[in-house]
Amino acid sequence: MAVEPTPRRRRLGAELKRRREDLGWTVEEAARQLGYKSAGTVSKIEKGTQGVTIQQLPHFFEVYGITDASLREMLRELVRRGGEHDWWQRYEGVVDDPLGDYLSQVELASGLFVWNSLTLHGLVQTRAYARAVTEASRVWKTAEDINRFVELRMEHQEAMAGRTPPLKFWAVLPEELLLREVGGPAVMREQIQHLITLANDDPNTTLQVLPRTSGAHAGMDGSFIHLTFPAGPDVIVIESMRASLHINHPDSAELYRTTGSLLKSEARTPKESVQILASIAKELA
Repeated sequence: MAVEPTPRRRRLGAELKRRREDLGWTVEEAARQLGYKSAGTVSKIEKGTQGVTIQQLPHFFEVYGITDASLREMLRELVRRGGEHDWWQRYEGVVDDPLGDYLSQVELASGLFVWNSLTLHGLVQTRAYARAVTEASRVWKTAEDINRFVELRMEHQEAMAGRTPPLKFWAVLPEELLLREVGGPAVMREQIQHLITLANDDPNTTLQVLPRTSGAHAGMDGSFIHLTFPAGPDVIVIESMRASLHINHPDSAELYRTTGSLLKSEARTPKESVQILASIAKELA
């Protein structure tokens, strides 16, 4: 049955494809093992353009040897909610496929690590900082688009703040990023104070500052987001102006995981980082 290739269906397809490849099967072999007449059926399921019912899943579990209980439940949830309209679909024209895919990934993730030398991650931005960043972007051309994207960012924060179980958020922040007066001193001071509040009061948020004096460091090859999940492989997201790359190959994910660990060890401790943030806020006062 042909269906809309929603982000959840694509995630389901990616998980089934990963399992097929782990078994060393071609799509033709998988089709034969599953009892499909055409390899095209397997290909469509992996691309998210053909649906899988909750009743069919046990057959996939048996044929693909999927025994992990947490992975089974995640796949069931992807099937149950595969056709749901996500809240961000109200922002048509602002949310493109890469952003929609990312928002779906974050919704499913248990942990998120961020290294970005250019801007703070959207989940920790104040409204004023988000607006300043959005207005400076060359992507959005009209005031309406800017307003809608800022509202999208704020709604995403609200949705994630109320999520159960909560998302574990960890970011290493280069000091030079914190010294960039995005929106002016008042906006940046409010933003720094917000980071201090999150670091002190939110047990699910960990912030570390990487001082300018650190010199060369592990993150100099570029920004990335590392998503971990209750089951299944990690996903690395690399964003650009008009596209985002999602990487789940184990070797590549391990490289970024190591980079993240090195950045954590090179940065100041969370307690020391709050002191640095407080000093920056004082200078901006």
